[in-house]
Amino acid sequence: MNNPRRIVSLAAGLYTGMLAVGIVWGLARGHIDLWWAFPGPWDEPGPTPVGAAVLGTGLGLAGVVLSGVMERTVEGVRQLGDRFGMVLAGVGVREAVLLAGFSAVGEEVLFRGCLQSELGLLPATLLFALVHVGPERVYLWWTGSAFVFGLGLGLLYDTQGGLLGPIVMHFVINVINIAMLGRKAAAKNAEALPTPLS
Repeated sequence: MNNPRRIVSLAAGLYTGMLAVGIVWGLARGHIDLWWAFPGPWDEPGPTPVGAAVLGTGLGLAGVVLSGVMERTVEGVRQLGDRFGMVLAGVGVREAVLLAGFSAVGEEVLFRGCLQSELGLLPATLLFALVHVGPERVYLWWTGSAFVFGLGLGLLYDTQGGLLGPIVMHFVINVINIAMLGRKAAAKNAEALPTPLS
């Protein structure tokens, strides 16, 4: 049986490390002003925090729908969901929120806030995809989806005033997918348990 607290603790350590590297890098290279680039009330009109959050939410929900369609129609994506389910079985909504929050903030600060600010959209997106490589061939579906979603996250960063939109989009995709995979895997495990003789 998986230990959801341990999974959250490991994720917290990894993504807090990413966040720390991103903040130090952002300070050293002067990128932090780009992370919250909404115009002030007396400046030219432009992206707003509410608009960025709404767009991030909408694109995140579209990403969840796309993930669900792919899992139902593409065998490799279904197998990938099963692999993640083995890790996430027993993860509830609370743990899903924590995992999604840590990953959304840590990865977006590092990949969009630092790498994209430094290297541009395509190189940062490619690096984002490459850190989503797994130990088996089936994980290439994860790598490919990270590239596609990374492009969306990067475009949000470039057009919507910084990191708020990408963080919201990333969070929405992760929290819903993690919760669904955890619940589905727990249900599958419960079905596999032997029934007591009556």
